[in-house]
Formats: sequence, structure tokens, C-alpha cells
Amino acid sequence: MSYLDKTLEWSNTRTLFSFIIITLASLVFFGGIGFSSVSSTYGLTTPAGMRWMQFSISLGLFLMPPLFFAQIVSNNPLKFLCLVFLPSYVNPIHTRKNGLKAPPLWHTYMSLALMCFGAFFAVDLLAQLNQLIVPDLPYFQKLKIQEEEVRKAVQTLLKQTSPTALIANFVVMVLVPALGEELFFRGILQKLFQRNFNLRFAVVATSLCFAVAHQQPLSFIPLFFMGVLLGYAKYWTGSLWAAILLHGINNGFALFSSYAAGGKLQYESTMDISWSIAGITPLVIGIYWMLKIRQRHKEMQR
Repeated sequence: MSYLDKTLEWSNTRTLFSFIIITLASLVFFGGIGFSSVSSTYGLTTPAGMRWMQFSISLGLFLMPPLFFAQIVSNNPLKFLCLVFLPSYVNPIHTRKNGLKAPPLWHTYMSLALMCFGAFFAVDLLAQLNQLIVPDLPYFQKLKIQEEEVRKAVQTLLKQTSPTALIANFVVMVLVPALGEELFFRGILQKLFQRNFNLRFAVVATSLCFAVAHQQPLSFIPLFFMGVLLGYAKYWTGSLWAAILLHGINNGFALFSSYAAGGKLQYESTMDISWSIAGITPLVIGIYWMLKIRQRHKEMQR
């Protein structure tokens, strides 16, 4: 049976409206179940209640809508969402014995590892830049107060260090966001944007939505950068798993560094700016290596 994608026949309005309806229905269903269950069982202000509430919202808003949508519009949801083997370079390459050889798979994984390592330093550097350019105005002071309230709520969860709490925090703060947000933003939004515009616009537009959705205006620049990196990682490898892995590793690093700091979230940089600049080198090498790998596969398909 040939691959079917109904959105190729639908209008943009129908496609977008369908996805919005599915997202709202999913959020109401899972969020409503979460709210009623948490309020009656744990209470909304307890650590366990906060975890379950965050889990149900992430499930209803980000994780389930792309899965439902892909199931409805395609006979191969995994292919529609680009949840294919990492890395995927469209079609298998067949060359003559003396032809060009495909780069080993470990080259792709190593380039991703370098990109991930260098991204830590790039995010730190951009966070320092974000702090410098925020004006000292009443509006931004209110934003700082709002973000501080969110930090206090998250720190309440991080203060619990039992094995059960550690596993629960890992699921809620690392695993579910990495999988759900990548399915939603890179799996659906970037795909739809790219069909109507070019790749650059699709990556930038999706990254803007990604940064805004986090509701952290004072961390907008690092979030936007990560969105761009994740978007291109998906495009370069042909697989959404690359973005999921990078996202998960980044979230995991933030979580465990917070535990190392005694349960305090590391929102402000403590690294010397020279180290941040030097640390970007692996990111540049990883991106260059990934582009060379992709170029080799393009040459082999000619």
C-alpha cells in the first residue's frame, strides 16, 4: 500500500483548523482529567499534584495532538511525523564497487554529540546576552516577578531527592517535554510551514512559536536558538529522533545540574564569558561535519 498523506490534498485552512480542534479537544480532555484527579487526590499545591498537573497538560497539549493528527491524516503516522530510523537519508544508497562510500553511521552520531555539547555553551552565552539587553522598565520587572514564581514552583519539586521523586521529575521535566514538544513543533508545525514556505522560514517561524510557548520572555533568545538548532537537526538527519535526543539531553543536563546545585535552577550564568565563547567550537565543528555528511549523501544520489 502506497504512502498516504491527506494534508497534501487539504487546504491550509482545513489542515490548520483540524490540528487546532484536535489540540483543544486533547487539552480539555487530558487537562480536565488531570485537574479533577489531582485536586481530589493530591491537591494542586503539593509536589505530587504539581507533577501530575504538569504531566497531564504536557500530555494533552503537546504529546497527544500530533499522534492523533498523524493517525487521522496518514496511513503511516511514524513516517508522517518523521519518526524514522536515525539517521534517515531518504532512500538507501546503491553504488558501484568503486563508487562513493556512504559515511559511517557513527559520523552522524558524533556530529550530533558535538552539537549537543557545544549547545550548552551557546545557550549559556546567549543567556548572558539576554540578561544584558533586557531594559530596566516596569513591564520587564513584572516579567521577572512572574518567572520567579515559576522558578519557586519548580524548585519545590527539585527539593525532593527520593528515588521516586527523581524518576518522576525526569519523566515530567525531561522525557515528556522532549518527546511532546518535538512532535508538536518540529513534527507538525515545521512540516506544515515548510510545505507553504521555504525551509529557513519554517525553522524560524517554528522556533518563534517554540520560544513563545515556553512563556519565559527573559530567556527568549536561548530558547529561540535551541529551536533553530533542533529544527535543522531534524532536517539534516531526516529524522525527528535527532531533535528529540538533543532536546532530551539539554533538558536532562539542566535538571541534573540543578540537583548538583542543591535543587536550585541555574537561570543565571555563572560561567566566565571566555569559556562560553570557547565552548561554541564543538558546536561549529558538529554543524560543519553534519553538513559534510549530508552533502556526501546528496552526491551519492546523483
